[in-house]
Amino acid sequence: MPERVLLKIQPNQPEFQLFEAVPTNVYSGNSLRLQQTDGMNKAFLVECWVVMRNDTPVARLAVYHNPHLFVEGQKAGCIGNYECENDSETAELILQKALERLKELNLSVAIGPMNGSTWDNYRFSTHHNAAPFLLEPYHHLYYNNQFRENGFEVISDYTSSFDTSLPHDLPELIERERHFSAMGVTIRSIDLEHFEQELESLYPFVSAAFQTNFLYTPVEWNQFRDKYMEAIKIINPNYVLIAEDKEKRPIGFVFAYQNLYCTTEKQLVIKTIARSYDKQWSGLGHVIANRVISNAKNNGFTALIHAFMIQEATSTAISRNFSGEVYKNYALYGREL
Repeated sequence: MPERVLLKIQPNQPEFQLFEAVPTNVYSGNSLRLQQTDGMNKAFLVECWVVMRNDTPVARLAVYHNPHLFVEGQKAGCIGNYECENDSETAELILQKALERLKELNLSVAIGPMNGSTWDNYRFSTHHNAAPFLLEPYHHLYYNNQFRENGFEVISDYTSSFDTSLPHDLPELIERERHFSAMGVTIRSIDLEHFEQELESLYPFVSAAFQTNFLYTPVEWNQFRDKYMEAIKIINPNYVLIAEDKEKRPIGFVFAYQNLYCTTEKQLVIKTIARSYDKQWSGLGHVIANRVISNAKNNGFTALIHAFMIQEATSTAISRNFSGEVYKNYALYGREL
């Protein structure tokens, strides 16, 4: 019988290299997963756990306590940075330890996978029927079964949709844009030469626009800045647009980028669409999405991906209106403690 040992490790300890080594032991050497980074939210991190089997690290996870995170009024904690060999006993050992620790923290619900908050990586893909796209986390599909076998159920479904027609400049959208223009609204590209100032202006707007999202928790300014600063190398200003009212306050935002994983055609990934909840700006999300799609079409893009949309969210409706067809599915899991 293989001997399995649980180790508690913190990022500042020399043994943390065992945590970092797990992916190389559970994925093949040419796996896309080994080319991706997986951030850790140290603000909410409680501790990390590793399973050693015959002196080899074969599973890992991080336990997070985000004090702002609630599910239906119940305090929740997170299990994130999850990687595990295809072995039910190993998975049970490490997941049950995480559940035990979350209970000891007086939390009522466990959520996973989530690296601390929805600002961080979360969700599992439920199939690999299509090629991955840039910034889409990759992992083994059997992770879904390992969570289910340990009492987790799906608490939220997400999709990505794919479109090759790139419909844009529909008459009703052009008319809506004229309506906003008459109100003093301008739509412009993000200014990369003053990127941090742009982020400082966007921070309160984006925070407010996301606050009704499922499992939303606030993010500190420095974390918000650092996340977008990491993305600057893939930003093309044609596809990151800001809508401002006549006082130059942000009221809409689109973040999109080229899928550099695809080498056979130019694909644009629309990652974020947000607008002010003020009713006078109804339809603005469609208008700025239309502007991005028009820019992409004019620059030779032939496909569009609307990424990580929660079912029945506003962005899902926008994708449907631009003829996106669901081609990827994701699940977020939870269970009572």
